[in-house]
Amino acid sequence: MSGVLWTLFVVFSTVSVFAIGGPSALIPEYHRQIVGVLHLMDDQAFVHSVVLSQLAPGPNMLFISFIGWQVAGFAGLLVSTSAIIGPTALLSFGVGRLMEGRRDASWVKAVKSSLAPIVVALTTASAMVTARAADHDLVGIALTVGAAAFMTLFKRNPLWIIAGGAMIGIAAGRLGLMPPV
Repeated sequence: MSGVLWTLFVVFSTVSVFAIGGPSALIPEYHRQIVGVLHLMDDQAFVHSVVLSQLAPGPNMLFISFIGWQVAGFAGLLVSTSAIIGPTALLSFGVGRLMEGRRDASWVKAVKSSLAPIVVALTTASAMVTARAADHDLVGIALTVGAAAFMTLFKRNPLWIIAGGAMIGIAAGRLGLMPPV
């Protein structure tokens, strides 16, 4: 396995073990590793991987496959995807076996109740890292703040935000308020 493929495997397999709330909750750590520490991608390529994976049908962990593809082609896609799935599948299987017959134990209930705030905090951090990496102009910042406000206040389907953002982005691009992507 080449150096880049090994690096992708180590980053995604070690971080995946802590994927409380799913891979999206670990976007800040993946960003720190892939962009900040290893310099395998820049902010824009990282954000494009995350955004494209969220728009595509399928699991929300697709951004890891996209990152692997952009860094090392098809081999990178296979290594990154295997690295995120393998260790967490084994850990889930082991924890599932451990939990059999213990679902009513007080320590199990305490662990389960403590995970919700952790997931909320990790998801919020993911949103902040992605926004900071993506928003480099006034239109982007306004779209991010507007989308967050819309979801908080109106609790509608996120497709409305995607459609509205696309329309605003097209209009801003036509008016020269936003640089082309």
